[in-house]
Amino acid sequence: MSTENDPNNPEGSIPVNDAVTLTANWRTFLANANQEFATRAFLIPIITFKNILLHNPDADGVRAYIGLEDPNDATTAKLVLVPVVNGEDIPILYKDGSGGPGTELQSNIFDFSKACPPVCPTGLLSE
Repeated sequence: MSTENDPNNPEGSIPVNDAVTLTANWRTFLANANQEFATRAFLIPIITFKNILLHNPDADGVRAYIGLEDPNDATTAKLVLVPVVNGEDIPILYKDGSGGPGTELQSNIFDFSKACPPVCPTGLLSE
């Protein structure tokens, strides 16, 4: 799902359509679930934050959406991270920075997160 092998997008970014699917799957899961939310934590690699800061120097925050790769399986939970400027999500960037007509767009949504469970640490906070 990551665009890490795409030279036109920052490492760790994901396509906007994938982010929309992940978050829609999460909402579907919640609407249909008869169980408690199982995910306890997410590991978010530092490269994600570095790229958000590199490509969004004016960002005043990051919004985290919960998504699912499979709408029927809570263990596929992901965090979809979107830079925020003036309270608004900035899911797309213009590659040349101009934002003018004809400029190529790139995803500005990031996800390298790993949910716990199934990938859980050991230690004080995970017990």
